[in-house]
Amino acid sequence: MRSSPVIRQVALALAWAFSALAAALGLNALIKSNQDKSRLKRLAPPPVTRVDINTNDIFVAGTVATVAALLIAILTFIFVAGAALKPTRGLFNRTARLQGGILILASIFLFGSMVPYMVYFVNRSAVVTAFIGNTQLPDSLVQQTAKSAGQDGIYKHIHYLKLFAIFPWIALLFTLIAAAFLLLTPRSTSSSSSHGSSSPVMREKETIEHV
Repeated sequence: MRSSPVIRQVALALAWAFSALAAALGLNALIKSNQDKSRLKRLAPPPVTRVDINTNDIFVAGTVATVAALLIAILTFIFVAGAALKPTRGLFNRTARLQGGILILASIFLFGSMVPYMVYFVNRSAVVTAFIGNTQLPDSLVQQTAKSAGQDGIYKHIHYLKLFAIFPWIALLFTLIAAAFLLLTPRSTSSSSSHGSSSPVMREKETIEHV
């Protein structure tokens, strides 16, 4: 089975679109998470002197997954632009298989970061502790106060975390599809590109010899 340049470009464009969207959603989740933390701390009753909100588990996993999605977005954009522009088209056609290998590695990076993210997303919640002086308040009281303020610390109930639990997987799917089409690029593509660049010289040499 072989892939045509048009199919490769379409597959790369789809991978770029969804990976860029996933990276944007990841960045949005990081920003909104910090905003929710600040909002919850401001809602603490006056006797409370300190509120700690620990979301390091999903924060780290989400940050790494966002970087992975952004990396794929950058790579696929370079591959699409390089194959579309005439000065670099030959080079990018000759290195299509290499590009496929690079996307496979980037996909492994994204998959490896999304697995722990999904584990935390499904099973965990933010750990909120509040103190009056050095005395820690009961967890039940803290959770009740947070719920009354509309702040649900359960990860799978938070909308922006839900979105990031979906779109990176779609980006991963299209990246693997694009990588497959790149790896299926016929070897004749590279050889024809190199032969095409030297054919005028060869024809001139043959003409001279013939004369």
